[in-house]
Amino acid sequence: MKLDSRDFSKKAYTALESFKDKKDQKSNKDNKTYLEKKYHKKASGLIQGLPAYISTWGLHRLSGDAKKFLNGTAEDTTYKGKVYQKFLHSLKEFSEKHNFNPDDEKTLIRMPLREYTGLNHLAIQFAKEWSFWAAAVLGEAEDS
Repeated sequence: MKLDSRDFSKKAYTALESFKDKKDQKSNKDNKTYLEKKYHKKASGLIQGLPAYISTWGLHRLSGDAKKFLNGTAEDTTYKGKVYQKFLHSLKEFSEKHNFNPDDEKTLIRMPLREYTGLNHLAIQFAKEWSFWAAAVLGEAEDS
């Protein structure tokens, strides 16, 4: 796989911009990852912590936390699930890993170790790019 740093920037920037769009541009339906403006600064802070999170806990836990926060009852933490889920979907699109389903953490468990490790390393680099663009797109970080 050839890596072009501009691809990192383009994918990260586009994904972060999608948090602001109510409509999914591909399907013209409501965007499931749309974040209300009041959560942009909290999301920015969360995104800036993504590289450390993935380095420490890995993609599998990120996938589990995405599901936990999306299915949780606390409205003020749902944005975390949306951020994590969008990151995982964006990573899948960027990595072109067809055996990785961002909505099913079991696909990460079943993945061969070498493949999972490679995907995890790619995710850390991708998260650094997300982190770089977060403040520019969503605003300066605010405690979550």
